[in-house]
Amino acid sequence: MSIAFCVDRVDQLSPDEFVEGYVRLRRPVVISGGLKKCVAFVSWNLDYLRRRAGDRNVVLKKWGPSGICLDHSRLRDYVDALEAYESRGNSAIAQQPAYLHDVPLTSILPDAGADLRGFPANFFPLWYGVEWPTFAQLFLGPSGSVTPLHFDCLLTHNLFFQVAGRKKFTLLPREQIKYCYPYNWRWCEIDVEKPDYNRYPLYRLANPTEVVVEPGDVLYMPPGTLHHVRSLDCALSFNVDWHTKDSALRGALSFLRGMPTKNIYYNMIVAFGLWSGASTKRLLPYYRSYLNYVS
Repeated sequence: MSIAFCVDRVDQLSPDEFVEGYVRLRRPVVISGGLKKCVAFVSWNLDYLRRRAGDRNVVLKKWGPSGICLDHSRLRDYVDALEAYESRGNSAIAQQPAYLHDVPLTSILPDAGADLRGFPANFFPLWYGVEWPTFAQLFLGPSGSVTPLHFDCLLTHNLFFQVAGRKKFTLLPREQIKYCYPYNWRWCEIDVEKPDYNRYPLYRLANPTEVVVEPGDVLYMPPGTLHHVRSLDCALSFNVDWHTKDSALRGALSFLRGMPTKNIYYNMIVAFGLWSGASTKRLLPYYRSYLNYVS
């Protein structure tokens, strides 16, 4: 049996403790209540989104046999659909709304940074600075929403912030991808909730770890961490994919491991910024298209 992740859960973590104890050692951790000092934790909810950004058009995703299918909606209409679905208790006759999945946070809430000031910017490398919310991606979906097993496509570090509702993460170390039947660079064929061992016998050698992320929690996942995510409630979250100098350089060299060319391009932009000191604002226009990248 392969070794599973040991995921610490801590109540407090200084930026230095985070970097030394987890980032450099590539160990996952949950910071309980790590978001609770932010205005966002108190104020961001469905009604807030309806009032602040209800007229914005958003892209929704559904996973099917042929891959990801996209749909479009006004955010107000989508929030109404979520509330209606949850009020029915997820009954079998109710059609589950699609997933507002992995869209730029500031495209929905342009002033999100002001509501996130309670989270220390120095959890990220200095290069990101106060601009770190610009790199954040928003997730909003009904209970039962699932993101299949995958890893983050640029091999970045990942901080995942749970605002409302709960999510269950199934985590596997990068080294166990050989048991998970990967395809299209970042996705895996195995359904970790109902594994078909006859079709995918190698998965018997994997050792997944389950972590439930509660409202206000922050989950850190090292580069390459395989994760399957299920929303246990109607859930609002965001995450930030970010690089250190080391991970950016590794990412830029990952063409040797089959990383798609466009991913190499984005990694080279961040690597250039981190190693040369070129400002975030100067390079962000070249990176921004990644934030709308569907893979």
